[in-house]
Parts: sequence; structure tokens; C-alpha cells
Amino acid sequence: MRKIITVFRWEISKLFSSWKRTVALFLLPAILLMAALNVFPLLINYMSTGSISKKPVTVVAAPETFRKYVDETVDARVFSYDYKTYEEFAEMIKDKQAFHKQLRKGMLVCYFYAGDIKRDFDDEVRSYYNEISAENSGAVSNAVIYVGFDANSLTTQARAEQFKEGVLRGYQDSLIDTLGGNYSVVGSSLFETDTFNPVTDFEDYRTTANTAASRVVPGVLMIMMYYCVYSLVSDMFASERDRGFMAKLIMTPVSRRKIYAGKILAINVIVTCSTIVTMLLLFFSSWINRSNDAMSLLPFGMMLTPSELLIILGCIPITILLMTAVCISTVFSLKRMQDITVNLQLPLIYFLGDFFLQMFRGSRPVTLEYFIPLHNSLELIAETFMAQNKAWHVIFIYLLNLGLALLIFRVTFRKEELQ
Repeated sequence: MRKIITVFRWEISKLFSSWKRTVALFLLPAILLMAALNVFPLLINYMSTGSISKKPVTVVAAPETFRKYVDETVDARVFSYDYKTYEEFAEMIKDKQAFHKQLRKGMLVCYFYAGDIKRDFDDEVRSYYNEISAENSGAVSNAVIYVGFDANSLTTQARAEQFKEGVLRGYQDSLIDTLGGNYSVVGSSLFETDTFNPVTDFEDYRTTANTAASRVVPGVLMIMMYYCVYSLVSDMFASERDRGFMAKLIMTPVSRRKIYAGKILAINVIVTCSTIVTMLLLFFSSWINRSNDAMSLLPFGMMLTPSELLIILGCIPITILLMTAVCISTVFSLKRMQDITVNLQLPLIYFLGDFFLQMFRGSRPVTLEYFIPLHNSLELIAETFMAQNKAWHVIFIYLLNLGLALLIFRVTFRKEELQ
């Protein structure tokens, strides 16, 4: 064991002997991934609207109930608002060309109308509920909420749908409690709720953020882990063998298996630490993202419970060990450096495909997917973010990947010793 630790410390010291290599392995991939995740929404917005900035929702003749609802509701606060009166909006649309240009750049318009611009929206809704409570079956409400947007922009359409579902639907449901009068208490009694509850606010944010994270983070981590494993295996095994340095190492008093074990331990520790750094940066990226627009890949509020975090932290080194086994098996199966490089890069295509599959799939994994090595790690991380994983999923995936990694190492090293 002491000799394995010696090889491990030697490999670690090689890595930290150059600050450029350290940054390239630990920080650069994580920073690039985080930048890509945050730039993606801006790029999509620019391609569809011609503007990087996200326009606020222009709210015309907003009633007092809407302003209060926006201030007190989590989902509503993900948008910014530009409040205008009927007169200000009429002045704004006089220049039709400029107005349509604003729509093309992603502006949304939320227009409150009560049948007459002199009629207050809240008064119209209150009057309607009073008529219903008086058993007037012919009661009709003139209160209408219009949402205007550029139908030719997919991004703006998605944002409009998010606004209607996330803000207006909840606001409409709240009107019966705020303006329903006698109608709202028929057969029931009103109860007061605290306008600010940090626990429920946190849970609201977490539900949305973790749902999005379950689609993005697992694939990002898998790509990140394989990139680091592939780079280190290429350096510690393929390059050293190609230069003849591996043959000199084997001639030392340290056995071949202990040399390999020390290198594998170094790879696992280095990549595990690098992956944890990536996770921290992804969490940081989520918590500084207050926009939560329709194209945000990591909305605000991503968080894991201690048990969920432990499951992922346990999954990471086992997944890395299996990736290392696959890469080392590839190195020892081929002779030419060019062939090794090409074959080590091929799994990146698989992980990229898995990333996009997870990103766009709309259903939970089927049982068969838990039997697919490495893919099952991605699904386990995704289910953990969704708080849907079961105990047998965790145990089975851990044992399957760990057992397969040890089997590949045993077969590979036995063949290598026979050569």
C-alpha cells in the first residue's frame, strides 16, 4: 500500500508542478461549461430577436391587485415589469414601425381592459363576483387580459407562454380571494397567509430549478468527467508508454500492479475533485441567475438535500473509476498513439448524445436503462435532482458500475502481464 501511495503522490506532484496544467484540468473546463450554459440563452435570444438583452413585460393599466400579486409571488418575480397607463401606451404605439421593432426584439405586452378605459379592472371583476353571489345567472364580465408578442419569434412565444402559465394563471386564480366578496366565502371561510415565507419561497424556486438541473447537470458532469479521465489516461498511460517511460517504471522495484493502482488512484482523486469544483460552479451559476427566462438552462434556486448530495458524491468516483477502466483498456488494446487518441475521443460522442437525450426527454427512464453502464450514472444523478431515486436504484447502479470497472481492470492487467 505504501508503494501505491508513493506512485499516487508522485503523479499528483507532477500535476501541480505546473499551474497551467492545474488550471486547465480543474478550472478551465468548469468555467467554459458554466459560461456556455449562461451564454446559451443569450445566443438563442439574439438569434431569434436580434437583441441580447431581455425586454421587460410592458403592463398597460395594471390594476392594484396585479401589482400586489407580482410583489408577493415567487413565479411572478422572475419577470421585470414596465408599467404604463392607457395614455402612455397610446403614445408609445403611435410610431407603429418602432413598436413592431420592439416586439421583434422580444417585448411582451400585457394589456388590462375592463370594457372601457375609464373603468377600473378590479372594480369590473368585483362587480362580476357580486352579481354571481346575488344569483344573477346572466352576469357577464368585461374584464379581459390581452398578451401581445411577436408570433414569428420562438423565444418570445416561449416567454409569452411562460408568462401566461407562470404569472397570469395564478393571478386569475387569486382574484376570487381578493375581489370575490361574498361569492368567495360560500361554504368556506377565508384564511390569511403570510406574504413572505422563506421556506415556501425556497421550495418554489428549488422545484423549478432542480427540474431544469435534472436535464442539464447530469450530462454536463458526465462530459466533464470523461474529458478529464481521457486527458489523464492519455498522459499517464498512453504518452508514457509511447515515450518509453512506462517501460522504465516497470523495471523499478515497484510491481506493475502497484504502479497502475497508484496512477488509477491519482486519476480518480484528481477527476473527483475537478467534478466537485464543476458542481460548485454550477450551483453558483444557478444562484446568481435571477432571470429565470424561458431559455434559462439553470434557473435560480438549484439545491440538494444532504442525502441527495451524498448519493451524487458517491456516484462520481465510481463513475470515474469505470471511465478510467474503459480508457485504460483502450490504451492497452492498441499500439499506435493515433489509434489510441481517436478511440479515446469516440465516447465523447456517446456522452454528447446522452446529454441531448436527457435534455429533451419528457419521461422517466425505463428499468432497462439502469443496466446500461455509465448511462445509468447519468440517470441516477438526474433522478436525484428530481428527488425520485429509490434505494435499490442507488445500490444496484453503484454495485454494477463498480463491479464492471474491477472486472475490466482485472482482464486488462492480466493480458498486459502476459505480454
